[in-house]
Amino acid sequence: MDIIVARPEHLDALVAVTERAQAAMAALGLDQWQSGYPNRAVWEADVVAERAWVALDAGRVAGMMCYCTGSDPSYASIDGAWLTAGPYASVHRLAVDPDRRGGGLAGTLLAFACDRAAAEGLASVRIDTHADNAPMRRAVAKAGFAPCGVITLAEGAEAGEPRLAFERPLR
Repeated sequence: MDIIVARPEHLDALVAVTERAQAAMAALGLDQWQSGYPNRAVWEADVVAERAWVALDAGRVAGMMCYCTGSDPSYASIDGAWLTAGPYASVHRLAVDPDRRGGGLAGTLLAFACDRAAAEGLASVRIDTHADNAPMRRAVAKAGFAPCGVITLAEGAEAGEPRLAFERPLR
């Protein structure tokens, strides 16, 4: 398994995996990612900004995420408390091809994000998810993230929606 910065040639696969993940969430009764987000334009912006990462298995996109550094507007206010006050990385739009679920790929992507953030000297990695997204809650807990409270999404198609927030300190 290789994890690399996504390139323009990965866009079709990013969109396809996203659409399959959206369908899987809908089948679970989740309304997360059901408003047309994330879409091709979001992934295109992530690819251009070099913040989209793909997990390749035999050259095929098996999973992906957006790895960002710097302040995240959605994390500026929390009903609860973050574990660290230092600079952090954020993981967004983490998805695994539904055919690959249960194999630990989400954990591999989260471990990669934590290793990268630690190498960059950051204090922690933060992530959020829908309260009803039990598979993602299990993945972040298994990856060593602690629940911190509830944030409200500040941007995008789901702006104003609450999300459970998690953080993994790195020092």
